Amino acid sequence: MLIDILKNIGRNTESDECYTPSGQVASLLKYLDKDKTYYEATSGKSSNIMNGFVSHDYNIVSSNGKDFFDCGADDVFDGIVTNPPYSIKDKFIEHCYSLGKPFALLMPVASFQGKKRGSMFIENGMSAIVYNNRIDFTGNGSPHFGVAWFVHGFIEPNRIYWEDN
Repeated sequence: MLIDILKNIGRNTESDECYTPSGQVASLLKYLDKDKTYYEATSGKSSNIMNGFVSHDYNIVSSNGKDFFDCGADDVFDGIVTNPPYSIKDKFIEHCYSLGKPFALLMPVASFQGKKRGSMFIENGMSAIVYNNRIDFTGNGSPHFGVAWFVHGFIEPNRIYWEDN
């Protein structure tokens, strides 16, 4: 049973319910400009990323449930910061690139691999902020997958930044 769950991480809607603990934005914030305004594309479901930004006096605007795929470049201010639904991460990445704005997406480390994603990353560039441990999304301990901030446009392209979290 556990093997079946692990095989499906990021491929089904059950894996979409991983809300980012608000403290997990701290590692990303040091790479962002405090004078800019960011857009949280999935804050209609959870406001944890919003809370993390506000607690560090960064400007962020909630999607208020607006469908991200209806957003144009003007809707996302100076860039996108979100934890996208893992089951549609390719669609999310593709739309982020199409908007032409910087973005940071918290996704499973395994998201580096994949033919479609890999092609997008090679063509457009992608960096990552990688934690030295796994984030506990549930509060139950023992997370079974690692995540990283996949970052485009906020930091130097095609680099890995290690964070002691």
